[in-house]
Amino acid sequence: MKKILLIGFLAFILFPISSSFSQGIDKPGTLGIVLTSFSPNYFKDDMGHTIILGEVENTKNFPITGVKIWAGFYDEINEQPIESAIGGTVLDVIPPFSKSPYIIRSTSPNAAITSVSVNLLGFNSATPKDESLNLNSEVSSITDTIKISGSITNDGLVSSSETKIHLFFVDVFQPPRILSLSTIELEEAIEPGSTIDFEFDEDYDTRSVSYTLFAESANYYSNVASVEITSPQAFTKIITINDISINDSDGNKLSGVFPQGTTINIESNVSIQYSSDQDTFEQPFVYYAQVKKSEKGGYVEFIGKFEGTFQSTGTQSPLVEWTPENTGLYFIETFVWDPNAVPLASKGPIMLVSVT
Repeated sequence: MKKILLIGFLAFILFPISSSFSQGIDKPGTLGIVLTSFSPNYFKDDMGHTIILGEVENTKNFPITGVKIWAGFYDEINEQPIESAIGGTVLDVIPPFSKSPYIIRSTSPNAAITSVSVNLLGFNSATPKDESLNLNSEVSSITDTIKISGSITNDGLVSSSETKIHLFFVDVFQPPRILSLSTIELEEAIEPGSTIDFEFDEDYDTRSVSYTLFAESANYYSNVASVEITSPQAFTKIITINDISINDSDGNKLSGVFPQGTTINIESNVSIQYSSDQDTFEQPFVYYAQVKKSEKGGYVEFIGKFEGTFQSTGTQSPLVEWTPENTGLYFIETFVWDPNAVPLASKGPIMLVSVT
């Protein structure tokens, strides 16, 4: 027997930030744990609470537990948070060089909350667990919901008790943002050599490009299974991000090297082609520019957006303004989605720039 826990939160909005999204210094922590992004996904749940979904990475060569993450919730007026909360990771014990999602919920259903920030508080060392649980899964159907069927086998020598199977979906961004998180808790222990079947039935978020399954019990871990989601679609239009350039405020092209504090425009030529049987040619779109640090880990420095509409076949040149606050090497990536967060184009070209 199994029961679904309450962590099935789905993000109803794509990216609740403005094009002037604030920047942060995303340096790996000295504590041995790092946030994979200082701009995690956040959204309002059905009760109006703000939910933050993110991920923590254990960079130590030993397991850790008791990870605490502080979250600040901000409105558009005050520089100080209007409330704060502390959350923990989904995994009780994070293996060496591994990751775990975390979830934090605001204490009140405050409609004034428009942005969040997160910071690590600390952790403790933990007793190791064996990776003796084996997960297998597949997508059994996709409609308005997505059903993922699977099995979990205990390859260990003792019973696996208090076993929890976790599922999360991610989008196309790098590092990927966690869109939703669900958990199944098995009521019965898994005896050595035994297999138990399970099924997740979740609302389908069309932004999802893959899902990840992992499990933990009182004494064991499982393998981590990441699976790409393929959903056949009948395309009536093709949108292409043809290029990427950086320009000054007068539209003059800049080289890939410019001083800190210089305001630049990240620009692309985006084209659309329609099928001959298309009834309407109006297509709203959102152009995203994401700036990531080039070193290992690729921490996000900035994300901005431009909203536009195609009225006919042709090309538009959306742009996003960025003023770098920190020096270093950065990758610039571009995306085009519709207003409902459905990708309209493959990820655009990548540009390397140096801020001096």
